[in-house]
Amino acid sequence: MSEQFKIAHRLAHKPGSRYVLATLVKVEGSSYRRAGAQLLIPARGSVIGSISGGCLESDLIAHGRSLLASKRSTDLVTYDTTSENDLLWGVGTGCHGVVKILLEVIDGVVSWPNLIVKTGLSRQVSYLETIWTEPDASKCGTRALTALGDAAPNAFVTTVAPPWHLVIFGAGDDAQPLVSLAATLGWDLSVIDPRQAMAQPSRFPAAQQVQCLPAETAATQLTWDDRTAAVIMTHHYRYDLPLLRTLVPLHLPFLGLLGPRERGSRLMRDAGLGDVTPGQLLRNPVGLDLGGDGAAAVALSIMAEIQATIHGRDARPLFQRATAIHHE
Repeated sequence: MSEQFKIAHRLAHKPGSRYVLATLVKVEGSSYRRAGAQLLIPARGSVIGSISGGCLESDLIAHGRSLLASKRSTDLVTYDTTSENDLLWGVGTGCHGVVKILLEVIDGVVSWPNLIVKTGLSRQVSYLETIWTEPDASKCGTRALTALGDAAPNAFVTTVAPPWHLVIFGAGDDAQPLVSLAATLGWDLSVIDPRQAMAQPSRFPAAQQVQCLPAETAATQLTWDDRTAAVIMTHHYRYDLPLLRTLVPLHLPFLGLLGPRERGSRLMRDAGLGDVTPGQLLRNPVGLDLGGDGAAAVALSIMAEIQATIHGRDARPLFQRATAIHHE
């Protein structure tokens, strides 16, 4: 679940508490997070979200709680880490950029969290508008938009998409670290297996659903959209064959098959999909060549390939990248 959904859930389900919402509204130069990142600061207790890699949060929390104690409703905080002195004696983020963060007090019920929660449950995109350049501070703040065209000219707009969904076909022991890793990244997880003994929720506590479904009809009983990926790792030829027949024609954002290339080629031929270009609609063997051994290393290589693919990256080392890491 993304930080915007976590923040919206907190505000929707605990509307009587007082919070400060910090939104990264402008970035000049380099920054750990891109514009739109958010941090929810309660009067007491744990925060939700992040603005940086941890170097700004303590100061922001202090700013936020100071704002809660004041009579003001908003504050604009600027961190400039472009100078060498700052790298040595200042915040020391090492990002070499300027970031502007709007702090706004949320006191009482606001409407936009409920809309974010509702659209998220229906896996629809929604938009958050944050006005931060108004001379009148009372006009600054965040609200939900039903369409991008409704945004004010002086506002920063964040697109809030539903969490990515990973469907794993195969509930073997090697699926467990893949579920754990994807959950850490905020993905929704479904684990499907035709074997009742394997498809047990207790084996995958981080998954939203664990189902025992026959391989022949499993894929047709699920809902697919442009933010749903799948990995087939049943280790059984007779299970993989009907799954491929259904999943390959769906043109998913990512579809991976665990196992050797020769096995995958035979499966594709037997499924009547032999004319599909290798690597185009099916990644087999799934995973990047990271080295290592064991289920955890395999899970890391699979999630790394999924992450690179859905974001249109080539997975090269960052030191070889000639352009900015974050781009609009």
